Amino acid sequence: MLLLHPLGADGRFWDDVLPHLDGIETITPDLPGHGAAPCLPAGAGIGDFADAVAGERAHVVGLSLGGLIAQELAARRPDLVDRLVLVASVAVYPEPMREMWRHRARVAREGALAELAEPMADMWFTEPSRPTPARIRERFVAMDPEGYARACEALETADTTRLAPAISSPTLIACGSSDLPPFIQAAHWLHEHIAESELTWLTGKHAAALERPAEFAAALRSFLAR
Repeated sequence: MLLLHPLGADGRFWDDVLPHLDGIETITPDLPGHGAAPCLPAGAGIGDFADAVAGERAHVVGLSLGGLIAQELAARRPDLVDRLVLVASVAVYPEPMREMWRHRARVAREGALAELAEPMADMWFTEPSRPTPARIRERFVAMDPEGYARACEALETADTTRLAPAISSPTLIACGSSDLPPFIQAAHWLHEHIAESELTWLTGKHAAALERPAEFAAALRSFLAR
């Protein structure tokens, strides 16, 4: 199973989930510009990110940025995707969020990535889980600012609305019940436009999979077993 992390993290994002997936072979790569993975060229889009992680056929799980990449893989390379899991994912961002990605790219290039850590934590985690993000924040502020900026630009231009109806893999769409409205709306949209899909709600915000790893893993295991 291929697990694709969100923006501003790396493959270790899934560390709290993996113990609950014991017995399932998993691959947790660093996405381009994150962790130890080099940046893609300037101007690279989500399709380029998908090409960078394409490998052998597997179940594919993607969260946020990872979910957009997973959609690209499932639509353009169905031979590589068995079952698909889209977590806290959109097909296209509304303009206010596109402006947010433009702003974050500028801030990162100004050398002020640390200024974005608190807004990220507020978006990802509910208050009871705020002690958890310490290691997430450390990895965030240590990442390559240009890698972050280029990923923000890929998110700003991302649009899989024409690809989603072409996804033929059985698909689980999961979203935190307290996530931001654009993600909740997108979960319904994806469920309506991906033919063989089901929708489930997780307890938490954008990073609900990390806030409640056992709950997320149980939903994942149940879906894969069907």
